[in-house]
Amino acid sequence: MLAAYFLLQIVLRVTSPAVLDLDEAEAVLASQQLQLGYGSQPPLYAWLQWLMFSVFGTNLFALSLQKNLLLFCTYLAMYYTARFFVGTGSAILVAASLLLFPQLGWESQRDLTHSVLATCMAALTLWCYASLLRRQGKLRYALFGLLLGLGLQSKYNFAVFVLGLLAASLLVREHRQAFWQREAWIALAVLALVLAPHGLWLLDHLDDATRSTLAKMRVHEGSHAGKVMRGLGSMAGASFLFATPLWIVYGWIWWRHRDETQARLDSPQARFFLWFYLTAFACVAALVLSGELVKVKARWMQPILFLLPLAFFAVFPSLAQSTVRRSILWVAGVFAILILAGLSARAHLGKNTRAPFGELAARMMQRFPQASTLVASELTAAGNLYLHNPAWTVLLLPKVLQSRPALHGEVLLIDTGEQADKRFVSFLKTYPSSVVRQRGRLAVGKPQDRQGAMAVDYALVAIKDE
Repeated sequence: MLAAYFLLQIVLRVTSPAVLDLDEAEAVLASQQLQLGYGSQPPLYAWLQWLMFSVFGTNLFALSLQKNLLLFCTYLAMYYTARFFVGTGSAILVAASLLLFPQLGWESQRDLTHSVLATCMAALTLWCYASLLRRQGKLRYALFGLLLGLGLQSKYNFAVFVLGLLAASLLVREHRQAFWQREAWIALAVLALVLAPHGLWLLDHLDDATRSTLAKMRVHEGSHAGKVMRGLGSMAGASFLFATPLWIVYGWIWWRHRDETQARLDSPQARFFLWFYLTAFACVAALVLSGELVKVKARWMQPILFLLPLAFFAVFPSLAQSTVRRSILWVAGVFAILILAGLSARAHLGKNTRAPFGELAARMMQRFPQASTLVASELTAAGNLYLHNPAWTVLLLPKVLQSRPALHGEVLLIDTGEQADKRFVSFLKTYPSSVVRQRGRLAVGKPQDRQGAMAVDYALVAIKDE
């Protein structure tokens, strides 16, 4: 059923007219070439997307296939992990309950990229951890270290998941005795080897890697106490928002069976997840208390909060009865249908998802066949145009003005905003040897058409080799 669901997601995505949003457009642009780092985001998603594009071509199918493979692995890993912690009956409910997280069920399909990968790596890491509790071995410790290294290169907040996992493994006696064997050094060695290339790059580009993230986290005005209060409120709000509507469904089920249900806080499984969440939230709270973290987004909490269904059944194991299973599976099934229907409707009817980038790319290729480099002022336009013509080298104008890469030949500048003249002048000042060959405005599509209409300002610039 999981495989069929995600295959259907791929079919709907490939056959829909929806355009790329910010995160996917950024991932498409980053996959043009392999690098050790890509600004504020770790490189693993771009590496995997580059591999997918190399195998299947640069198209919407390869983009959707990667994301749905990651989501399928997340659900599958959670099932097998939960089967170890809470049994097969509850494991089915844990995997199905992931659909009740809007960030996983809806937003991950709509646009999220790095958060999807980080959640998948967290689920696979916990699965490997559970297998190590059953039986230790050098290969399993090596795999555990590999997954930790890959997870830290998927999204930097994966570190909170790692700290929670390792702290809980030390604080629960049964886990400590089973997991921390002499072969555990193998995991640390593999982790260091996997993380070394990007880690060295990160040390040299720390400012580039943290600037935009810190800007999203910080608020400059206000006292330290005010920032801490706002940060704590934002953390609580983001957690509450992420867990809605899951907590409503689970709260209703608990209330119906409250007379026959008791929490089992003495079991190793329950204590493990309690220590995990105490440690994870303590790490986030420490950042808030420092005054550096004021704004917390729901997707930032995803690598730790997606484990809530598993933690719930670890604390309330008696709820895994047939009536509860039927209720949760029915709710999850309804959510799956609503998600599929909603994504399809959004793709065909949403105003922000209809833009004739395909027609625009074809017109530009026909009019400017000699231009091999495209510089776009805006991220979504850049990503969508590259997806329609991978023969271009597509760059973002703000990054070009900042890093001044070597450009030569004829370069096509496009601007979808209202300050095209100002941005084009900035580009000409950055490249003094450039000469404008053509300047104008290109409009495609019709408002009444399925894909709508759009217009861009363009400038064809010739750059001499310096």
